[in-house]
Amino acid sequence: MKSLITFLIIICFTVPSLASSLIDEFNEIRKNDIESSKVFETNNYYFSQISYDWKKKSNRKKLSRKGILESINQFKSYILKSNEILNEEKLNVWGKSLFIQSQIKFKNSRKIEERRFKDKYLIVFAFPKNGLVINKKDINVNQLIKFNALNHFNMTNDERILFLNNLEFNDLVLLWSIHELDNKYNLSNFLTSVDRIEHQQTILEILKMEKISLRLLNKAPAFSYIIDKYLQNNKLDNKIQKLSILSSKCVSDDEFKNNLVKSKFKNLEFKSKNSSAIIKAINKCSGFLRFDNNFKGFTNTKLLEIEKQFNAGKNLDGLITKIESALIQSPLNFKLWNYYSACLRAKKMFNEALIISRIEISVALKLNDKEKYFNALKSYSKAKVKIWNNPNQNKKLFLETII
Repeated sequence: MKSLITFLIIICFTVPSLASSLIDEFNEIRKNDIESSKVFETNNYYFSQISYDWKKKSNRKKLSRKGILESINQFKSYILKSNEILNEEKLNVWGKSLFIQSQIKFKNSRKIEERRFKDKYLIVFAFPKNGLVINKKDINVNQLIKFNALNHFNMTNDERILFLNNLEFNDLVLLWSIHELDNKYNLSNFLTSVDRIEHQQTILEILKMEKISLRLLNKAPAFSYIIDKYLQNNKLDNKIQKLSILSSKCVSDDEFKNNLVKSKFKNLEFKSKNSSAIIKAINKCSGFLRFDNNFKGFTNTKLLEIEKQFNAGKNLDGLITKIESALIQSPLNFKLWNYYSACLRAKKMFNEALIISRIEISVALKLNDKEKYFNALKSYSKAKVKIWNNPNQNKKLFLETII
């Protein structure tokens, strides 16, 4: 009992003493700089300071949570830039930031300051240099590709596109580009029924306008006139950006598909005996469909019936017919597309399965659902590996990692 009391007394005096000495060491190098969010470095420590402007409506708890994460990420970025091994050119071309940060470990870090001071809110973490661990043996291109294959959903858009471009997955690049652009403009190309009178009035208003902006797609999605006029007045050198814009009218004409052919995209034709509107749209758009948010969906009972038949694995043709019928009512139901691509793979229709997997990915992105995205990527990879002849080692590594 005496030894426990002695230990607690030592802790009580040592911890505040250590914190105090760290603060003194930090203040000496900070030199009253409370404006900067940056990393300060001494012989033994890195100090990562985050400085926020304090305003009337500032929330202390929110700033605290945000500041802790930013302080740690700021420290990791600092280590990334200052370490030669982490800056090898062969890693840079694959989009390395998230991967490298995952390889940087640290021990015994501690928050030494969090307070409001004057018109600033400050958060400071101290990282001992002898607690920094970099797993250098696992920092190589193969490990990077495996990591990025599983985690590119969380990468910055620039690094994600860099990574997918290097693997020559041009359809994934296009799907992400459409998704990013859709955050600004409504690129939906498969729509629910609209109020005809209201829609006609909107179109008449647009036809009278001198300047045409893509923002008008938010009022009249998939209206070819907007896309045609915009592209006439704005010459785009970026082929993927142009294709992203053209995708929003792919149901109404063949310009998008023709440009896919010119850009050497493959797996564009979807063969089906079904002639419903959604199947026609799948073929015309080669799977690059984007649905508006107004589809109401269908009952859980019907979905359970399809699930039961899918799990039984019998009568694939009948199941596919049911799924295609259900998709007309509920095209934003991810599980239906997932079942559809699986059925097509079971029938060895890998080209068609790949096209459907593009829709799976599009729906997952629209729902901003990482788990669904990864499942869609599995569908994509399972079809792709059956179609792709002699993929290089890097492409093979990506597909095998996902599958």
